Amino acid sequence: MFNISRILRSGASQIAAIDLGSNSFHMIIARWENQHITLQDKLREPVRMGWGLEEDGSLSDEARDRALACLERFGERLRNFPSGSVRAVGTKTLRSITDSKEFLKLAQEKLGHPVEIISGEEEARLIYLGVAHSIAPDDKSRLVIDIGGGSTEVIVGTGMHPSVKESLSMGCVAMTKRFFADGKVTDKAIKKARIAAGQEIAPVADEYSDKPWQEVLGASGTIKAVANVCQQAGWSDGEITKKSLDKIIAAYAKHGATDLALDGVSDDRQPVFLGGAIVLAALFDTLDIDTMLASDWALREGLLYDLKGRLEDHDIRQASVVALAERFHVNIPKAERVAQTAQKLLSQVSEDWALEPIDAGKMLSWAAHLAPVGLDISHSDYHKHSAYIVANVDIAGCSRAEQTQLALLARTHRKSLQEKQLTENGDELLHLAMLLRLAVIFNRTRRHSLPEGIELSAKKKKKLSLRLPQNWLDANPLVLADLESEANYLNKAGYQLHIITDEQQET
Repeated sequence: MFNISRILRSGASQIAAIDLGSNSFHMIIARWENQHITLQDKLREPVRMGWGLEEDGSLSDEARDRALACLERFGERLRNFPSGSVRAVGTKTLRSITDSKEFLKLAQEKLGHPVEIISGEEEARLIYLGVAHSIAPDDKSRLVIDIGGGSTEVIVGTGMHPSVKESLSMGCVAMTKRFFADGKVTDKAIKKARIAAGQEIAPVADEYSDKPWQEVLGASGTIKAVANVCQQAGWSDGEITKKSLDKIIAAYAKHGATDLALDGVSDDRQPVFLGGAIVLAALFDTLDIDTMLASDWALREGLLYDLKGRLEDHDIRQASVVALAERFHVNIPKAERVAQTAQKLLSQVSEDWALEPIDAGKMLSWAAHLAPVGLDISHSDYHKHSAYIVANVDIAGCSRAEQTQLALLARTHRKSLQEKQLTENGDELLHLAMLLRLAVIFNRTRRHSLPEGIELSAKKKKKLSLRLPQNWLDANPLVLADLESEANYLNKAGYQLHIITDEQQET
């Protein structure tokens, strides 16, 4: 099945968000009623999946087993949650493993709900959304930092809207594995780690210095643990400063090992805490941060509010698609005509092809708007340019799988069908591609329009029957020629397209 994130239509009031991080898996459950979210339960397990990520991109059997066992336990808690009420996302480690498709299949079986992989920029957006909802609404410009196990997200935004988002390839697990894998801490290793973190930040530092902020907030377990240490030590009431970070790092250097027990750091976080503290210290140094406050909310709360938006039909994916289309100067009125035509054709075959009309309709609409973006680069083979753009730009709200499938639809909306790629997870995406291609044909020019009385039938396996008025075909010979060419393309993919006029009987 095409992997559009399902939309809840059951009326259930409980929703859940799961963050499959490189260090820990988090699950948060909330009740959604009267347009408000009330948190009900939180679960966290230190899975440390990032420890099992090998240099070749494989995941160790031990890490895989820990992750799947945790998801099975989460699945027990979510057994009675309806489809669409749970959103689970994987971050840096799942973005990095080579066999992510296999893992996602097993993860979904254990959890009982779909599991997505999101990009670093999408992770940053969701983190900002969670943090912004945790504080009183205002128009302050703020810097938000989240240090995860495998990556660190740095965001500048105002109110509820992020303006600059970066995902840096460093985190508490990654830094610890690289410089303190044997558990020993030396001044030389600390210096190398701080330099490496600074080098990761430096390429984007100027972009942030051009965006002044009025407050700095930190999310994630590492930053909350640093704030706890500062408070427990009596250095502040939880405020983090460069001086306090230097004190923490100096304490590890004096102790000589990562097993230093600090008040405010849990036992399961202790092995990777120094790595996270060094990342944070490098951010303070490079971005000239004076003080930081820890936020209680982060990615999983952002997921909840993003899911809530989808439930209320405020899907950011729609706005993101239109913004991308406008950025590449797509003819929006024409794209909307293509989308409307595709959705009308969908309504006639959705039952025969077992397509969910609302979800499939959304995917067709987005693909109709994105398929022409490559025209801004070149008219020759523009569908290939479209596919590349859609696959590689940031489309806020979309998972990696959704972008891949939208890119495939853009690639196959004209010329040859890539049926092997389209049918990798079933026939649904291939069927959407067929509907999109027909919609494009019917909207080649403004004067073309879908004729009254058109009927598309898919009652017979791998056979489409398209009934059109004879007088309309006589008036639109170019469309007829395009339809005949389309029949040849579909035939190569193993499908038949029969054009029938209202004066003929189907054979």
